[in-house]
Amino acid sequence: MEQNPVEHWINTDKKLNDLIIEIESTEKTLTEKAEIAFEKLSELYKIPRMPTDIEDEELDDDDFDGVTDQRSLFEEHALIKYLADEDEDPRGMVLSAAFHLLNDYRVDLFQVAEKEFGKNIPEKCRIGIKGEGYNGEVVFPQKETKSWIELGCKIMKQIN
Repeated sequence: MEQNPVEHWINTDKKLNDLIIEIESTEKTLTEKAEIAFEKLSELYKIPRMPTDIEDEELDDDDFDGVTDQRSLFEEHALIKYLADEDEDPRGMVLSAAFHLLNDYRVDLFQVAEKEFGKNIPEKCRIGIKGEGYNGEVVFPQKETKSWIELGCKIMKQIN
């Protein structure tokens, strides 16, 4: 049986393993441990924490169209959390988000839209993410009938 890539990362990266042991040795709840992991993983691996932390070299490019594939830990974690089952371990979602970003994986935005709208994804579907740090939350401005700014979104992505 093939090993889970995140488990393999935990088992082969001493810095990560030490961090997990440190966090797990605290008397915190699973959610509090996940919040600590969110902050510490961002620092340890220099992962952009929030969308405003992304430095995009492409901004200097004359052909830059304003679209970037880079995501912050805030974005990837919120998308993973949105797609996850309610009883999913919050620590695992943070680890998965960090793993995705370090290995050039990304949650498929069409999957997110499909979970919300089924096969009836609106034309020019927008996915917003509001909140801060670990507490990112996916919202759909079309459903809320408010602009992404009114909803307090830190970032908005448009698909299709």
